[in-house]
Amino acid sequence: MTVFVPLKAGSSPPPTPSFLVPSETPNLHLRKAIKAILKAKRLVVVCGAGISVSAGIPDFRSESGLFQTLKRDNPKEALSSGRDLFDASVFNNEHTTSMFCQMIAQLSELSQAASPTPFHQVLRSLDDRGRLLRVYTQNIDAIELKSGLSFGVPEFDKRRARPRSKPKSTGPPITDQPTISTSAPSSQDGSSTTPGSRYMSPAVEVPRCIPLHGTLQTLHCQTCMHTFPLEDYVPSLTLGTPPTCPECTQMEETRQLIGKRARGVGKLRPSVVLYNELHKDGEGVGEVARRDLVGCSKGKGRSGVDTLLVVGTSLKVPGTKRMVREFSKAARARGHAASRDSTAASTGLATPAPTPGKRPAISAGDSPFKSIYLNFDFPGPTREWEGVFDVWLQGDAQSFAELLEQEIVKEAAEKEAALERKRKREEDAAHLEGSEEAGLPKKKTAKRENQSSEKLTKRKLKALPSVRPRKSKSKHQEDMDISVPSAPKITHGNSKLTIRIPPLKGRYIPEVCITTPVPRGLKAAQFPCTPPATHVKHRLLSHSDYPPSDTTEIGFDESDLSELSGDEVAGELPRTAIRTAQYGLRASRG
Repeated sequence: MTVFVPLKAGSSPPPTPSFLVPSETPNLHLRKAIKAILKAKRLVVVCGAGISVSAGIPDFRSESGLFQTLKRDNPKEALSSGRDLFDASVFNNEHTTSMFCQMIAQLSELSQAASPTPFHQVLRSLDDRGRLLRVYTQNIDAIELKSGLSFGVPEFDKRRARPRSKPKSTGPPITDQPTISTSAPSSQDGSSTTPGSRYMSPAVEVPRCIPLHGTLQTLHCQTCMHTFPLEDYVPSLTLGTPPTCPECTQMEETRQLIGKRARGVGKLRPSVVLYNELHKDGEGVGEVARRDLVGCSKGKGRSGVDTLLVVGTSLKVPGTKRMVREFSKAARARGHAASRDSTAASTGLATPAPTPGKRPAISAGDSPFKSIYLNFDFPGPTREWEGVFDVWLQGDAQSFAELLEQEIVKEAAEKEAALERKRKREEDAAHLEGSEEAGLPKKKTAKRENQSSEKLTKRKLKALPSVRPRKSKSKHQEDMDISVPSAPKITHGNSKLTIRIPPLKGRYIPEVCITTPVPRGLKAAQFPCTPPATHVKHRLLSHSDYPPSDTTEIGFDESDLSELSGDEVAGELPRTAIRTAQYGLRASRG
């Protein structure tokens, strides 16, 4: 299932392919595709001639493309298509070779005059942000080099597959081997070589942009394979004459001087890959693609591609088709695995497989896009691309690049604003810390001392007996208004002994103060100074909460015990009979 998202409003979806699902919210899905590219950590871009058309470089297969133009401009040659001039058989006769050289000279002049397009610039922006893992271009104009990307194919050690027990010292060292890399390599992908290992790391850093079909930057000899800059031989190519190889010419002169037989002088040809021939740097391209696919032990691509963007190509070349399928499979598999892990981490359960049956509707909440195709037309045959792309963005690559660049600028501005807010918070924190060091600690200390004194005052007030106003209550209310008191406190003075019993809620505070002898006229009786523990009906605390005391003769009136039973009067003093008195217990008067 591939989501169809037109860049131009009002565009209707094509009738094919059948697995294409029109988006109900194209703007939302467009932002989702842009976000997927900006959030990618290892983005791989496979691009074609569509990204260079606005720079003045013709494409190949459109109605105004190079194949149709060559056929129209050369009616006498009976070309079935301009594709015939990009076939390896072009070198079989001098006439087609001459036509090929003239065409290459024209394309070289166009590429030299071309400037980077907005899409080339956005590739550089993605590289600066650390999102870009690799660009695989089918173009031969090398405009990516002008945009600032490192460009070329690195040379790999030819002996890396040989066993360690049979090293060979013949042949030039790795560092002396030629390379077609034409820019300073990136520092994120390479690693040092390990001599004697079965699979050795590349001798040079891997460029950011890999030309799949060669480049117009160089010529190479078909005999000795030495490489030379193409711009030095443009006049010869314009005349339709393949230049001779300077290296072979010098070698031939040397052999004649020492009396050896001649081997022949090779011809230089453009370093572009034609149909029905092998890529002279195919081994290096394949090794880079393998590392980007499965990951490597070091560098930016250690985990492999996580997002794929295919743009401006009709995907007709078999090698490129296979590469796109493999990259898409790897990126989508990593995306589903990451989504499954995040869901399991949040819910604690594995994500169940979807129920087969009716296809669900497309919404913005679906899984993120991991394989994106950007072009005017969908590649054919369509049945080969089912399940390869998550979304097809129909439209111009430059329009999409402008939208992407706007989001990059916006995100950079938001990031700068966030850094500014963070810096301001740090400055405010530092200023506040400096102010505290200057005077605030003393204020805090004084505040703490005030708090401590307030706590001590509250404690002293709690220790003193509370004085409540006397209220008229019935005996029933006094008996029912019971709360749990704390243990009584005994204060020893110089001349008197004061026993303070903590108050009960709604009751009087019993207090016994012994200062003078009991008057002789009062009737004396012995009662415990505190209620015993066995009198549960009239008290809540156990006798363990009260301090032991001696019996004291205190006068009382028998009318105080008029409401009590005989057992209560005979054994102990009930709580309802206790009243505050100077020389004993004050009689209750109802």
